[in-house]
Amino acid sequence: MEENNNPQSNSQESKQETQQEEIKITPEEKIAELEQKLSESNDKILRAFAELDNVRRRSREELEKSAKFAISNFASDLVLVIENFFLASENAPKAEIEKVPAIKNYADAIVMTEKELMKVLEKNQVRRIYPLNQKFDHNFHEAIAHVESESEEETVIQVIQAGYSIADRLVRPALVAVAKKKEV
Repeated sequence: MEENNNPQSNSQESKQETQQEEIKITPEEKIAELEQKLSESNDKILRAFAELDNVRRRSREELEKSAKFAISNFASDLVLVIENFFLASENAPKAEIEKVPAIKNYADAIVMTEKELMKVLEKNQVRRIYPLNQKFDHNFHEAIAHVESESEEETVIQVIQAGYSIADRLVRPALVAVAKKKEV
């Protein structure tokens, strides 16, 4: 038996074998195979579209979240200024204000500025938390003292420092004293 080492003849034999195998596949089998490939391709396309939609949704949510809380650091710094306005209003000498018109105008200007500042903050969803006589809420309040009182237990009886939040996200908790039952 003589071996054929001719590359051209090996190539022809290979082509003939492939053609014989293709002839063995019926048209129905070929259609089923192509339908299977089409189904797999459609599945991949649907998955890619779903992933694209998820990326878009997550990006949109992240953008909204960033816009919503972009002023968080600014608000944290501004809280000190706001509280100074409140302190100035609360500690103004009422008797002196009524006696001297110039001091009254100055005190009125402080109150007006305080109100305008609060309007701007509310417009940007920054809310002051001043929970006096409200039920203690650990999500927004920080109890720094429990005081025996006639008030209902777990009621805020003193606000040491007001808290602030931006759209239900806490910027600074309110520091409070909470009522507890008197011990007998």
